Amino acid sequence: MKIGLVRHFKVNLSFPVKWWLSKADVDAWFESYASADVLYADIDLLGVEWKKCLSSPLSRALHTAHHIYKGEVIQVDVLQELNALPLLTTKLKLPFLVWAIFVRVKYSSDDPVTVTFRRKVIEFVDKLLQQESGDILIVSHGFVMTCIQKELIKRGFTGKTFGAPVHGKVYVFEN
Repeated sequence: MKIGLVRHFKVNLSFPVKWWLSKADVDAWFESYASADVLYADIDLLGVEWKKCLSSPLSRALHTAHHIYKGEVIQVDVLQELNALPLLTTKLKLPFLVWAIFVRVKYSSDDPVTVTFRRKVIEFVDKLLQQESGDILIVSHGFVMTCIQKELIKRGFTGKTFGAPVHGKVYVFEN
């Protein structure tokens, strides 16, 4: 069994130009990000005949999935990126890069929301491996892919690992 992980295409939205941003400014930017168009590209599917394609329901992932996979794309809620912004409570105005770092730190934290999110990803991987036998393509988001990769490796899958997955690249894991 092969599992291909793909991070959605890059989103066609520039980072904020304003230097100091409130949480409301960052929330507004991420809202725009969620609905922005993607920058389509060709993807090397590595010669694998993918039997099924699962995707996050977020538009950037769905657009990517429909572009690269010609069959039915099945939306799976657990593949949706964790929204860590509500977990950030500071009232300070900060540069966008600092906000991005705070989000990444929250992803790695033991906050109950993050722990629950990771548990759902683990349950998804367990269910996937119990129910499926063919080669499956999964289109999702960076943090979700990192969680799935970790779980696949725990279960004996091998493949080219990643720290921060590249947009529009297939990472294949097989057992």
